[in-house]
Formats: sequence, C-alpha cells, structure tokens
Amino acid sequence: MEAIHGIPPLIMLVEDNDLIVEFVEMHLRREMFSVITATGYTEAVRLLHNHTPGLIVLDLILDDGNGYDLCRMLRAGGDDGEFARVADVPVLILSARADEDDRLEGFRAGADDYLTKPFSPAELIFRVKAILRRSMGVSIACIEIGALEIDPRRREVRVCHQPIQVTPKEFELLHLMASHPERVFSREELLERVWGYSYLGNTRTVDVHINRLRHKLADAGLCDDLICTEWGAGYKLEPPALKEASVGGTGDYRAVHSWQYNA
Repeated sequence: MEAIHGIPPLIMLVEDNDLIVEFVEMHLRREMFSVITATGYTEAVRLLHNHTPGLIVLDLILDDGNGYDLCRMLRAGGDDGEFARVADVPVLILSARADEDDRLEGFRAGADDYLTKPFSPAELIFRVKAILRRSMGVSIACIEIGALEIDPRRREVRVCHQPIQVTPKEFELLHLMASHPERVFSREELLERVWGYSYLGNTRTVDVHINRLRHKLADAGLCDDLICTEWGAGYKLEPPALKEASVGGTGDYRAVHSWQYNA
C-alpha cells in the first residue's frame, strides 16, 4: 500500500459470514492494515470499548442486530456519550442490499461509503484508502496556536489549558484547518473532508458549524476572527489573529510528533 508513517490504521470488520471475514481480512492484511473482527452488534460494541479503529467495515445484516442501528449509535456517541471518541470514525457499509433505498438509508444512518456484495477486493481496498485519505490526511500531533491547544488523540480542545466543549464535527473542522493554517478550504471541500463526499446535505451546514465554533472559541477568550471567511472562497484558520487575543496568545504554531496518511 502507499506509504503510511507510523502505525497503520486499525480496521474493524463487523461481519458474521466466516468466508467473507476470511476473504476481507486477507486482502486488508496484504495492504498492511491491522484488522479486528466482530461477528455481530454486541461484539462490535464490546470491542469499541477497548479499541479506536481508523475505519469500520460494516455489514447490515447481523445475527443480533443490524448495521443501520450500529452506525446510528456510533454517530450519536452512544446512549450516554460513552462512544463520543469514535463518533466520527468513518464507516464503509459492505452489504448484499443493493437497492437505492437501502444505500440512502445507510448514508442517512451516517455511513461514509457503501459497497455492495459481491464486490471486487481491489475496489474494496481503493475505497478504504480513499476514505482514510479524506479522514486521516491530517496530523495527529498536538497542535498549539497561541493559547489554543488541539489534542487529536484525546479529541480535546483547550484554551489556556482549560478544555472547551465542542461537538465531533466542530472538532474535525477545527483540527483540519489548524493542521493547514492559512490554507483556504472551500465549503464543498470541508463537506467532503469532514462529512464525507456522499453527505446528503448542503454547504449551509458548514456555515452553521463554523459560526458555532467561532462563538465557542470567542467565549473561551480567543478573538472571533481566528477562523476567517474568505468571501467567495471559503474559510481558513489565521494563526496571527491570536496575537490580539485577550488571553495573550503568542500566535505561534507548533505541532509535535506528526503522523500522516499519504495514500
């Protein structure tokens, strides 16, 4: 597979057909991915308590539940927030259900992609890499921009070392822009990178999340133009804006122990 620096992403396969499990595992491991397998809904939940996969490959028909419900539960972060740390883990549905209604239901449940059985192993691998490239093509270093700290491993945002509460999508937006300071992202690109290219929404969704994120950062003491609007183009994070922050940030940008997926 293309170069991955550091530890390869962990793939969770949720599938109760032993032959498909063996087939998919073989091809994923050939590409140097680590793989863990759950044969049903209950086992997947158990494994997610102890593992943080980079991608979930999910069948819809399971002996003790269905993939739609599992995907919805993950996107909601669990019943009591216990799975908030994996709420944005990308999901590739792998199912024999090929009708348009089934595919649309999968995307509504929060899936990032949908592949029908029977499938080509080469297409599966290309789709896995494409999803990972979109979702993991940023540093997982701790990023410090003045008084702002972003810890992607813990999925925490802190201002002056004090945590602030952000939603999973707000975190992804901030982390993506902070990983590429001063780069302008179009609304369409942010939709693709944060929500997935098959997201059934519009660019107004990006504006709403950006505005909420700005308010939260401003309430924590940062200046409200940290995330700048480039009219007609999109948004960017402007590190020098922190020089004027009331918390006395330095405007410095620092990232440590970077890890990139360069598929």
